[in-house]
Amino acid sequence: MAATMSIAQFTGSSGNATTPAGTGLTATSSSNSMSWDFETADNTGTTTYTANPVSAGSASYPAWFKFYFTNTVAYTVSNFKFWQFVPAASSANTASFTIYGTTQTAYSIASATGTGTAYASNVQVPTSASSTASPGSPLIGFGTFGSSAGNSGLVGGNSTQTGSFLSLQLSAAAAAPAGTTGYFAHTIQYDEQ
Repeated sequence: MAATMSIAQFTGSSGNATTPAGTGLTATSSSNSMSWDFETADNTGTTTYTANPVSAGSASYPAWFKFYFTNTVAYTVSNFKFWQFVPAASSANTASFTIYGTTQTAYSIASATGTGTAYASNVQVPTSASSTASPGSPLIGFGTFGSSAGNSGLVGGNSTQTGSFLSLQLSAAAAAPAGTTGYFAHTIQYDEQ
């Protein structure tokens, strides 16, 4: 039986916890998706992102994610990959944005820092024309984990979390209209045994 994957986003407004606390998990599957909003304010959701846009030539706060897997039998997850595939044609201004990403073991919040600094992501997320075929050099950095790898019960029961955070940051190279500019499509791929 395949494991169920969920995603938790962390922000400074919810504290420096290493568990999702009251924010909960966002379940994902092939039939539904999640979204997050980049802004120069330390919170989640769309409440303030129009008032805190990512200006041309600047970078957003990093967005911090952990991934959680649940299975009723022993399992191992490995070869974790993350990449951006070609966005939908209806997405506006996607050519003017670059998404950076790193895997980091420490959770820190910085004030709208530029890419390449200690708290911001500094590796451009690779792209692929396919949502199912990973690019030649995908962003990797989670190692092997799961109950078969000896690290079960990190969240409770048979749930296992990635030891590292995936930290993403948006950098704007040109001006964009206010509000939502369209979706960036990303793929998360991993092997499970």
